[in-house]
Amino acid sequence: MSENATRQNGQLARNDSIYTLSSFETTLEGTPDDMTVVDAASLRRQIIKLNRRLQLLEEENKERAKREMIMYSITVAFWLLNSWLWFRR
Repeated sequence: MSENATRQNGQLARNDSIYTLSSFETTLEGTPDDMTVVDAASLRRQIIKLNRRLQLLEEENKERAKREMIMYSITVAFWLLNSWLWFRR
């Protein structure tokens, strides 16, 4: 599972590669403790990747909120100006 994030023109563009889960052969020889260590390491890596993806989504959400606030302000200013010009006729 890998995800590369790059910035292009101020936008966050994600290049998601195909997600693959590493599969373990059912004939792995080892003790259950070894399997627990492998599972814990695998879960730790997945949590780190999910945390990274969550941080990217939170950053995108903050940027979107800023853009929306600017657009709403511009729209309200436009309608106030048009209303004022219309009343002055």
